Amino acid sequence: MIKSITQLIEAIRGDLSFWDAVTKPWFRGESGNEPPLRPKIAAYATSHENHLLQSFRRQAGGLANVPPRGQTDLWLFLAQHYGVPTRLLDWTEGALHAFYFAINRGNPNARVYMLNPRKLNELAGIKTYSPNYPLTWGTVGGPQYISLAWQNRVLNCQQQELLKGMGVDLDVPIAFPATYQDPRMIAQRSCFTIHGSSLCPMQDILAGKNDNLNHYLVEYKIDGKETNSLLRELSLLGVSAATIFPDLDHLAQDLVSDHQNFNSSTE
Repeated sequence: MIKSITQLIEAIRGDLSFWDAVTKPWFRGESGNEPPLRPKIAAYATSHENHLLQSFRRQAGGLANVPPRGQTDLWLFLAQHYGVPTRLLDWTEGALHAFYFAINRGNPNARVYMLNPRKLNELAGIKTYSPNYPLTWGTVGGPQYISLAWQNRVLNCQQQELLKGMGVDLDVPIAFPATYQDPRMIAQRSCFTIHGSSLCPMQDILAGKNDNLNHYLVEYKIDGKETNSLLRELSLLGVSAATIFPDLDHLAQDLVSDHQNFNSSTE
């Protein structure tokens, strides 16, 4: 059970020693009682996924600068980032960013996950030379996973044959870096995994492949009793609402929080 930032860093360092030195890990913070590492769209019917995405693409242009209509990968990233249920999971290259997301809402069962993105892609049958990752606008791998979101979770015969010929296991999620379109993505050091034909929790998918889960994924449970002190520690290290969400609303939230946490004087 993680009770301090120092303890988390030491645990990560220890687990990383068993992974290959070339892999830079990704992190995700979660809390609450929902199944962990399961994309939000898993709770929706097949036809609802396409409807939500098409509705977002139809209406978002009136509220913000948006990608060109045909760039479905960028639309999927943008929809995920603003809370539309998708088959994506948000990850970050920053362990402390993930720590913040795990505890900032005060929910129970806070935890941080560390992912080996290259090992995950190898299991899916999608390999790239370091330091590259699959590209969502390329020809093989990423685009087929993206297509599942827009085609009612069914690929056409040509796409299926292409993946089959390459030995791609569409059940296994794949990892790819975000295409930054928003200051939040930059601030959060965003990256994504995308689920394929299976929308089950990632750890269940990996366990079903009869492999050692710790080669791909490690979970760190956080002591909920320490939430307030952990948030203060993170703020001292420069990780707070305004650094994660760089806008005026979260700046105001930081100011109030700092006043409560660090100004002990009374009138």
